[in-house]
Amino acid sequence: MPARYDQHFLIDEAAADTIVSAAGIGAGDPVIEIGPGAGVLTRRLLDRGAASTVVEVDDKLIPGLTQRFGEHENFSLVHSDFLKLNLDELPKEATIISNLPYSVGTPILQRLLDWPQWDVAVLMLQKEVVDRILSDPGSRAYGILTLSVAIKADTEHICDVGPECFQPPPKVSSSVMRLHRYPKMRLPDTLREKDFFRIVRAAFSQRRKMAAKSIAAVLGMPRADVDAAFAATGLSLSARAETLSLDEFVSLAARLTS
Repeated sequence: MPARYDQHFLIDEAAADTIVSAAGIGAGDPVIEIGPGAGVLTRRLLDRGAASTVVEVDDKLIPGLTQRFGEHENFSLVHSDFLKLNLDELPKEATIISNLPYSVGTPILQRLLDWPQWDVAVLMLQKEVVDRILSDPGSRAYGILTLSVAIKADTEHICDVGPECFQPPPKVSSSVMRLHRYPKMRLPDTLREKDFFRIVRAAFSQRRKMAAKSIAAVLGMPRADVDAAFAATGLSLSARAETLSLDEFVSLAARLTS
């Protein structure tokens, strides 16, 4: 039977221990678990005394979760799709923990990044996605996703988790990462997020070509103005988007949108 909602349930005890330990949860700490599945992480969170709120969309999993954990005073179940849920209904200043479904992992991550009511998140996603998030300038994995996370959170790799650790086993490997949300987005007050990404998307529209040429062509900017912004930022006119760091993109975007 195919995994409902693209869910592959974690069954490896050691991996579950590592994930919960990485979150640094203590007694009474508010935790939001997105997609608890069969509850392998939920049980550990409750054992630690966390005030655990789980968000589960799958109708078929609700009875089992209620039966296993409903009697715990520190357990709360929200039957909803996290992507549609009014996040104001969730606990504030909570730690986020999740084995995210592959098909919606990135949209859930982006929604979390836009929500200010958390400080630490420990998330498991497809390894390829985590590799892109953690990649450095100059690598093939580096791109828009990398920057969209980097402006809002510090990230670190925790561990890799193989297909054999899930039921049913997926066809790809997974990775766990920890995020520490920045109190303030890493953009100057004068640079709007949408303007920053307008420049970034234009630069990456033809990632193997010179970023200055791509930006000018996609956004209809005079090439001379774009070249001047590159020069003022100390960037080579032959630089490609995949070689520019976050700070360089921020400086460039600030000049091009001022």
